[in-house]
Amino acid sequence: MLYALLLLLAQVEDKAQEPTKAPTGGLFDNPMLPLLIVAAMFIFIVMLPAQQRRERKQREALLTNLKKNDEVVTAAGIIGVVTNIKEGADEVTLRIDDNAKIRVLKSSIAKINPRESSPGT
Repeated sequence: MLYALLLLLAQVEDKAQEPTKAPTGGLFDNPMLPLLIVAAMFIFIVMLPAQQRRERKQREALLTNLKKNDEVVTAAGIIGVVTNIKEGADEVTLRIDDNAKIRVLKSSIAKINPRESSPGT
C-alpha cells in the first residue's frame, strides 16, 4: 500500500513539473483579425465623417436656395408655401392655408417640394 501511494505521488510530481502549454485555436490566432480591425477603423475614421460633411453641405445648399413661393415641408410635417424670408432672424413665414400663416425657423425646413406649374402661368 505504501508503494502504491509513493507511485501516485511520483505521478503527481511529474505532472506538476511539466511545462504548461498555451491553449491553441483562440480568437487572436486568426490572421484575418488585424485586417478586419484596420478595415473597421478605416470606415469609422475616414468614410463616416466624409458622408456627414456631404450631408451638411447638401442641407446648407437647400437652405441657401430657399426662395419665395417655394413649397416646403418642415421637420414637423407641415406643408406650406414660403411667403417671406427674414435673413437676419433666420425666420421664414409659410402660408399653410388660404388665410393661415405661420413663422418657422429656417433650420426646421426639411425639404423643398417641386411645384407643378399650372398651364395658365
